[in-house]
Amino acid sequence: MKRFTFFAESKGFTLVEVLVAVALFGVIAAIAFAPMVAVVRRFEDVRLEEANEQRMEYFFRRVVNDLRSSPSEIAEESAVVLTHRDMLGGAADDRLAFWTDRDGEAGVRAFKLVQRGVGWTGEQGIFRWVLPRETPDSVNWDMLNPEEGSLVFPEADSLRFGVLEFDQSEWSEEYSGRRPRGISIAVKSKGEEHRYDDWLPPR
Repeated sequence: MKRFTFFAESKGFTLVEVLVAVALFGVIAAIAFAPMVAVVRRFEDVRLEEANEQRMEYFFRRVVNDLRSSPSEIAEESAVVLTHRDMLGGAADDRLAFWTDRDGEAGVRAFKLVQRGVGWTGEQGIFRWVLPRETPDSVNWDMLNPEEGSLVFPEADSLRFGVLEFDQSEWSEEYSGRRPRGISIAVKSKGEEHRYDDWLPPR
């Protein structure tokens, strides 16, 4: 009887007390883990920024290195052709073509911005084509198929080129002739503009 009375008189936790304890634990956990979540998100942002910078650097170097290995002049043909264009809304849509045999692939290198739309549902960005049977003057830009090119700068929104001729002091946005003295590249991606200028070998 004494043992029964002892158990009968002992008290446990009520449902309300358990719920309050769980709620307090949740608040404490949220306060403790909130800084960790912010740090993880910041690390992710930094990682994405670094990846975008690497893509940008790769694209700039790709253009310049291809140009540096191109001939300074081609008999009866233009060695480099730059076409200045703008899209609806004013975004830059330039095209650059030149001949080179870099990496053992002889032919024209063509760079163009491809936007996602009716004719293309793949990834948007700047594409590069190797065209062995074309000259820089004969590239049909409207017939270039992104599936036959390579994506060298994903998520680009605009592309602007400029060249500096040997006998000029100002950059040209439209050009056809021998390999220029300098190349300027400006790309907009996710609202940010990235610019790169470099010198090319003397003729």
